[in-house]
Amino acid sequence: MTAAREPLRRLKDDTADLHQQAELHVRILDADATLTDYRQYLATMLGYHAPLEDVLQAHDGLRAAGFDAAARRRAPMLAADLLALGDDPRGAPRCTSLPPVTSLARALGVAYVLEGSTLGGRYILAKLPPPLVRLRGRATAFLTGHGPETGSRWRAFAAIVARELVTPAAEDEAVFGARETFVRLIDWLAPRTRAAGESLQEAS
Repeated sequence: MTAAREPLRRLKDDTADLHQQAELHVRILDADATLTDYRQYLATMLGYHAPLEDVLQAHDGLRAAGFDAAARRRAPMLAADLLALGDDPRGAPRCTSLPPVTSLARALGVAYVLEGSTLGGRYILAKLPPPLVRLRGRATAFLTGHGPETGSRWRAFAAIVARELVTPAAEDEAVFGARETFVRLIDWLAPRTRAAGESLQEAS
């Protein structure tokens, strides 16, 4: 069991700083978060998830390793949440600066970030501030993730990681992929977070 956790533990430890930076750009857990903040969050996450999930779904190495990228997609959930709020998901800008997936190990590092966010979504759902609680069950498919299957899917992913990342070099590649995914995500989130903050200041 210990060996199966080691690659994931390294991925978590070696990306913790960037994970924390990314969280600084997510306002939906703030006590004063608004529906506008939530809509912005959904649109921004769709813009990053959709193209990145396309890349993972097209990766032959991931498919051969047993990672079913199509079944794990959450971009459709984001689109459904936006539709539930009356927004057109087709209008959400798409990120074009994506992390490279030149090897299976790097692709697993990228997938680690997306799979980890599925677990994190359930935490966010439970901690939504009062102004957003009423959205539960109506526009929270993305945060709900795979529902009761979330845990088993994470364990299946952990098994793939343990099976494929069996050398220090492979772990290094996976960590590079995960860190690059966080860096590109932060670069995608930052200007949109600033724009939202500036709009609020102008309104006040």
